[in-house]
Amino acid sequence: MSCKYSCFLVFLFINIISAILCVIFWEIIGLLNFEVGFFSFFLVLYSTYVSLKRKIKKELAQASAQAQDPEEKKPKTKFNFSNLILGLELSMGFFRIFAYIILIGTLILLINKNIFMIIPYIIGIGVCLSSVTGLKYLSEAANNTQNQNKTKIPSK
Repeated sequence: MSCKYSCFLVFLFINIISAILCVIFWEIIGLLNFEVGFFSFFLVLYSTYVSLKRKIKKELAQASAQAQDPEEKKPKTKFNFSNLILGLELSMGFFRIFAYIILIGTLILLINKNIFMIIPYIIGIGVCLSSVTGLKYLSEAANNTQNQNKTKIPSK
């Protein structure tokens, strides 16, 4: 099974276990707050990842094109306008803005319905962040182990 699928299953399992604990401590309202925090924050993380990955690929393609054509070199200045544009492109992606609208909209909806509970909401954000970070670490550790096993030369 690919890491994408196994990581997704582990991510889902962590969500289910945490959701059960939220139901035990805060009933169904706590579960709603937990899931809203968990999934809205996951959308923000994922949209940030996608926009950053797209931008890095674009920058690498431009860098390789510039390496092939060494004739054009720009003089360096103290203020680089392209860095400002890069920051704006990363923060103003459509998917990322949509994710923040969902996060803020669901938070406002919970507050307006008088069912917002801060502790399960923050726990949802924390569980999402820690599970994504942990899965990324475990995925990289597994990839490093596979690469080390491939490069070992069997002794006779």
